[in-house]
Amino acid sequence: MKNRFFHVSLLLVSLLLFCCVDTASPQATELTIATINIRVDSKKDSLNRWGQRKLHLFDFIKQQHLDVIGLQEVYPRAMKDIHKGLSGYAIVRRENKEKRADAPIFYRRSVYTKISQGTFWLSEFPDSAGFIGWDGRHPRFVNWAVLRNRATGKTFCVANTHLDNTGKQAREEGIKLLKERLASLATQYPIILMGDMNSSEADSAVYQPALHNNFELHDTYYMAKQREGVDYSFHGFGKRAMAKRKRVDFIFVSDSIDVNTFNIPQETKQQGVYLSDHCPVISNITIK
Repeated sequence: MKNRFFHVSLLLVSLLLFCCVDTASPQATELTIATINIRVDSKKDSLNRWGQRKLHLFDFIKQQHLDVIGLQEVYPRAMKDIHKGLSGYAIVRRENKEKRADAPIFYRRSVYTKISQGTFWLSEFPDSAGFIGWDGRHPRFVNWAVLRNRATGKTFCVANTHLDNTGKQAREEGIKLLKERLASLATQYPIILMGDMNSSEADSAVYQPALHNNFELHDTYYMAKQREGVDYSFHGFGKRAMAKRKRVDFIFVSDSIDVNTFNIPQETKQQGVYLSDHCPVISNITIK
């Protein structure tokens, strides 16, 4: 009888302990992310035009088993091709009535579900579409999405952008506005910011605000436990002199993210063409 009472008591204690544990708490989530400027389709690129390169890009993304991708310079024709070529990925993008270059976010639809998304413009009028900010050449913007891992329940925010290529003030003010607008999301979720910043880390007026303004972000290049590949991202289809090649494409992450690996694969030709005039920037991370 005593033995029976002991087992019942033990069972009750076990059930009590089990109930006290929050079994719904999200688990740490590992994922591989990348930012890739795919380059516009330009006649002057000859053999490296988009139509020649697109299958190379699709194969690369599949081989790398990328979970979340930020692309830049995606025009409507390329968007249609990517939608077909990467059918396993869902797309986060802005409404593109003017048919300009987009900076969409792609995520594996079988692994993640989208909770929310938005777009804001990097100009003096961030809630109005199409304005060119400051001394910029083109309208610039940020696409962002809050994603949840279906298996672990871990939720995070990813943002993708492409800063202006000519306007120095547009880049400097744009990155400040970007961090200001993401600050409210950063109080709720781990943040991943990726994109073509058209600036290297030597340009402190862009790089330092990217890290420190409003909330802290970290450059995955320096945070990675293991780093591979080259230390530049723009190569101009292999034509840019090595001494002038810089890392202008970045992945930044917030405090609650560990960076396992970082890789910028060196540019290579496949069937005579490059993947792009930029190298992909890839990082494997763990969201705690």
